Amino acid sequence: MKRSAAATDKGQGILFEDALPVRPKTSDERARGDMIAIVETLAAAKAHPWSARLLGWQIRTFDALSQRLTPIDAAALHARLGEELERLGPAED
Repeated sequence: MKRSAAATDKGQGILFEDALPVRPKTSDERARGDMIAIVETLAAAKAHPWSARLLGWQIRTFDALSQRLTPIDAAALHARLGEELERLGPAED
């Protein structure tokens, strides 16, 4: 048997014990809370609570926050947002 067989190989990957811990895939709670606040504000309103310009800003914020959530959470909240926007109709200027 060769001597090199017992030597460690630098090209070999790390062992499982040496691997960094994997963070579980969860949604960012603060981002989720902010998105729920936007949806609940729309759900409680009988007319749009924001002007068309501010509504556009809220939707852009909502889209940016959705990137911090798991895909399932983001899709569920987007569906709720769409339902509320459809219920309220077009925003006024």
